[in-house]
Amino acid sequence: MTYQGIERQTYKKYLESSADPDILSRITNVGDFSFVAQTNFLGGWSEEKERRVTLLLQRTIQDALEASGFHNLAALEARRFRDGIEFQYLDPDYQFSYAIDGRGRIALKRPASSAVAFHEWYRNFMPSLPHIAFKTIETIDDELTGLSADEAERNRPVKRKRIIQAERASYTFNVALQIDLLNPEQNPLILPNIEVLNATLVNRVPSATGRLSNPAKMEPGEFGRIDYSVSRWNREKKVSEHYSVSAPSNNRWKLLMFKFSYVGETYVPSGGDREKFEQNEFLAGETAAEAYLDFLRQRCLCGFVRDILYGTQENPTQIDEEYVEPSSPNAFTFHTPAFW
Repeated sequence: MTYQGIERQTYKKYLESSADPDILSRITNVGDFSFVAQTNFLGGWSEEKERRVTLLLQRTIQDALEASGFHNLAALEARRFRDGIEFQYLDPDYQFSYAIDGRGRIALKRPASSAVAFHEWYRNFMPSLPHIAFKTIETIDDELTGLSADEAERNRPVKRKRIIQAERASYTFNVALQIDLLNPEQNPLILPNIEVLNATLVNRVPSATGRLSNPAKMEPGEFGRIDYSVSRWNREKKVSEHYSVSAPSNNRWKLLMFKFSYVGETYVPSGGDREKFEQNEFLAGETAAEAYLDFLRQRCLCGFVRDILYGTQENPTQIDEEYVEPSSPNAFTFHTPAFW
């Protein structure tokens, strides 16, 4: 798959080219999204430096808004917090925030919205992310290290090597499902979210005695929350993929809350030396497309979420140790709440 021109990926094409258009079309709302990069900046700046950095970052974000076709520059606001600067874009359709704190942590965040609205924001704005991230790192290096580019040129015969760089970065997506039993009176003790997890993912939890027991046969009041989390290395891309799902007791045990992260960091292979995080590769525009189109869409939503709800897609006549007995599609329905 080529990722050039992700801005031309309409929502209809996004659905039709997915591994499971049916289940993807039913995920109508998504939760908070964040991109976070941690640099090696050691922290601290003066008020004079802060004003200059604010103006430089404002220009960078305004350029991105123009490139994205958002244009509503009057909706961009800046504020100081205890150890950083935050820009808020308060446009009703394309809202997001962008912040840098005193330890060089860069964070782009988008609040919960409909899946269509998120898609339109992502495909239009995220192609500008590499420019924003690299310009922010360059600004930190030029303005906050105490050694300006001019000073470096006067004191050195060659151009100064950059000091500041990203050491880790991640894309994180959140999705919630509300499970509705089609026949809730059949067993009033059934906990909808745990019933689903029990069928496909979690079949034992500690009881009052600490012994591992079937969660579907325990009293509702015994639970507060069940969490499942796993990370795996994508050896081809040398990134870490994080999958987690939680079954909280609030909202009458109906919610399944998913969190997915696509993380670039120091790569630790099973054998051999560690491999350094390559900021130029991970912060490139192709990674933003991979995180959304491949990781979130294909593996997380059409793979992980689908199999948690209905079991794996292998042919039941060819059962092996990876096969999970599917849940009955007539036992429950689900929807993605706008707020939770």
